[in-house]
Amino acid sequence: MKFSSFTILICCFSIFPVRNSMTIKCNYSMSAYWSIKERDYKCKVQNIDDFTGNRVTIEKAEGNHTIGKSNDDVKFFTITSANLTYFPKNIENVFKNLELIAIWDSNLIELTSEDLRPFAKLKDFYLQGNPIEVIREDLFVHNPNIEVLILENNKISHIDSKALSYLNNLEVIDLKNNVCEFDKDEANIRSEVLEIVKQIEQGQCQSPKHTTSENPLMSQINQRDENLKFNQEYEEKIKKLSEEIQQYKNIINKQEEQLKNITELNLLQLQP
Repeated sequence: MKFSSFTILICCFSIFPVRNSMTIKCNYSMSAYWSIKERDYKCKVQNIDDFTGNRVTIEKAEGNHTIGKSNDDVKFFTITSANLTYFPKNIENVFKNLELIAIWDSNLIELTSEDLRPFAKLKDFYLQGNPIEVIREDLFVHNPNIEVLILENNKISHIDSKALSYLNNLEVIDLKNNVCEFDKDEANIRSEVLEIVKQIEQGQCQSPKHTTSENPLMSQINQRDENLKFNQEYEEKIKKLSEEIQQYKNIINKQEEQLKNITELNLLQLQP
């Protein structure tokens, strides 16, 4: 059976998610969240509708800025009541100083450490009302500054035992209304947060369906970190060696200059 190139093209688009680029429209304002004492500049997205099954790439943001403000001043970024499936791409290049991200009731089902890699400054992360089922061990590996983590009203049935081990600054957590059950599923006191973390470390929220002896992605990250560390040490040694070589070159040049002067002096002394 023969297939035309057009048929094959249609099949490819049916199998693989399409990446959609778009300009978002922001409602810019000074805003405060209950977990943050100070107000700050926020973009509330108004126009992400239905990207079910597709990966949306945010190219730029438009809207009426408060006088004296720009996208570089935006600290809070929120999306509500959208159909996303996947975490939007390129947010970090539009808003470079985000400390709070909130995606509410937006049918987000998948979230990876690579999605969150650009947000090292992230302090508050709100994901309530999405059908997220799994929190993997490496999810927050790039976000050690998270202080507030809101995951209520999802479908979480599995949290890897070390998933929260990177969040040493975590002060608020909310896991209400998920498949997993805890003795206490929300806390805003550090000692109580640590109790929830302890329950997770002890396997309180683990499903055999999602448990593996080794997380391949985590292994890749660890290997990459080891390689990076080796490369950095290697570069430092090369730099030090180059400096030493340059020092020897300077010594040799100085000795050659001295030898040249001595030779010239001897020649002068030999002249009648």
